[in-house]
Amino acid sequence: MSLLDDVSIVITPNGYKAGELYAVVPEPSEGSEEVTDGNFPSPNTSWSLSGWEILGNLAKNSVDGAGNNLYQGSVTSVNQLFKVVITATITAGSVKVMLGGGTGGYNEIGEATSTGTFTYYGTSFGTDNRILLQTGTGSVIGSVQLSNISVKEYTSADMDVTRATAGTRVDENGLVNYAEVLGSENIDLTTGSTTKPSNWGSITTNGISYLAQIGTVEYYDTGFTVTSGRTYKLSFTLSDYTGSDSLGFSTAGGVSTSARLDADGSYSEYFIASSTAELRLFGRDTNTGVFSNVSVKEVTRDNVPRIDYTGGGCPHILAEPQRTNLVTYSEDFSNSSWQKNSATVTSGFTSADGTENAYRLQGTVIGSNIKSDLIHIGAGYGSLSIYVRSSLSNQKFKLNWTDGGAGIVSSTEFTATNEWVRYEFSNEIYASSFDHKIISTTENLDIEIFAAQFELGSYPTSYIPTDGGTVTRNQDIFTRDGIGSLINSTEGVLFVEMAAFSNDGTNRTIALSDGTGNNLVRLYFSNSSNRIVAQVKVGGSTQVTFDITGITVIDFNKVALKYKENDFSIWINGVERGTDTSGATPTSMNRLALDNGSGSENLFGKVKQLQVYKTALTDTQLAALTS
Repeated sequence: MSLLDDVSIVITPNGYKAGELYAVVPEPSEGSEEVTDGNFPSPNTSWSLSGWEILGNLAKNSVDGAGNNLYQGSVTSVNQLFKVVITATITAGSVKVMLGGGTGGYNEIGEATSTGTFTYYGTSFGTDNRILLQTGTGSVIGSVQLSNISVKEYTSADMDVTRATAGTRVDENGLVNYAEVLGSENIDLTTGSTTKPSNWGSITTNGISYLAQIGTVEYYDTGFTVTSGRTYKLSFTLSDYTGSDSLGFSTAGGVSTSARLDADGSYSEYFIASSTAELRLFGRDTNTGVFSNVSVKEVTRDNVPRIDYTGGGCPHILAEPQRTNLVTYSEDFSNSSWQKNSATVTSGFTSADGTENAYRLQGTVIGSNIKSDLIHIGAGYGSLSIYVRSSLSNQKFKLNWTDGGAGIVSSTEFTATNEWVRYEFSNEIYASSFDHKIISTTENLDIEIFAAQFELGSYPTSYIPTDGGTVTRNQDIFTRDGIGSLINSTEGVLFVEMAAFSNDGTNRTIALSDGTGNNLVRLYFSNSSNRIVAQVKVGGSTQVTFDITGITVIDFNKVALKYKENDFSIWINGVERGTDTSGATPTSMNRLALDNGSGSENLFGKVKQLQVYKTALTDTQLAALTS
């Protein structure tokens, strides 16, 4: 019998979208319709109304203001995941979508503020098992109208991902970049401006020609409006360029999105719109040229899961704590915040992200350095990191900082290679202000540098770009609630292939639970060095604990915990490391998360695969699974 016959959840570095990491198993599925009269026929016999009325297959708010309720009971069930779809016409105010009610309250899973069809997912709280539609602030009589609502059980192990900030990773090509999701194409060059200036020539399927006219600036509107504060990826090709000034892109109002161009080539860049305005091409004075292959797509980076290829080979899911890069110019080493001591920097070198934003650092004597002053609050640990490479041999350097409480704290000596390598140094810090350095330990140092980072913590995390100020990346949170149907509380196996970032003295956990931590099955890296602990709790009482020593936690380990009444075992890397023949198993487990079951002790580390089985596997199967 194949292990896949018994597996109910499989999560690997697979597909994703913003806010969600896709599971391999199971495929998402929907149950039957739970709502009666979801198209609101009249007379109404299924819905309870307070400040609403149902007329002509429409539910409408009949009273001004927020808090008017339209609901139906016996629809949901506690701790089960549901998919809710509503079709609304909203001219003012909003409608909130809630599940549950009674003892335990409601779970608000979404709020519609405009006209359209909206889909929300969430679990039900409380004892009343209702679907509730409630008007929001600003609603006036008749401004909120519903023509249809559907509620169905939704079975999926896709994990919800929350970070609310951008985050970088190392991609499959070994390049450092943001994890991002691109939107649909926003540009169609065959349409463009309805008031095309005379200086813009032929418009073809792929290109727009600009014809020079001395002394003028001419714009060609693309027809696409960028939204203030949003990020976009712009790419295009410029060909047949002549002239002495420039061509390029901007927004209405003259906000440039790219450098002025003065040569043929293919260009790609990211920009954040500083205002809501139409995107347009501009041409100046004596230029001519043809823009083609133009693409503009909105970029989403917040909450995007990070599939990381650091070290090569198979990828892993990256889950990190919140960190702040205290270096205010992490890439611009020409900035005055970087002090040069017997050293010079030169721009224009290809960096570890594949673009020309690395600098060449040259020193003239041993001790040549560049340094940047930092300020932080409180003592603790600090981690300094930077990417370095050199085409020359025997280029040696150190990373250090001068700390008022400990003097000079210095790394071991590093030797640069001809490939980009991220060099790292962690140690205690005592002072609230100090400098950090890249310092030469050889004469005539000649290296390339990129991505400087100093963060508070006992180990370095992924790169956080800065440009003029400190930047914080929030912690990664991975959860999936409402999946009781995929977890057998009486018996099963929790399996994970994972690695810790370091022995940092904290518990880092993955758990099946009821959301409280009282009923759970969990595996965790212990706050004691190089230990993995497995634990089962029922009603808050510990039934079994396996505390396994001698594990190198920074390496990937395959760990499986089998749970069954009076039959427990833990397997690590193909070997059974513990058994217990006494104990009960939890009930009502419906949550899988990279935490301790109640939202703390998050698993900060790397995960290659995560599986849940609804049966207690045999020893032969467990040996095969963890080998």
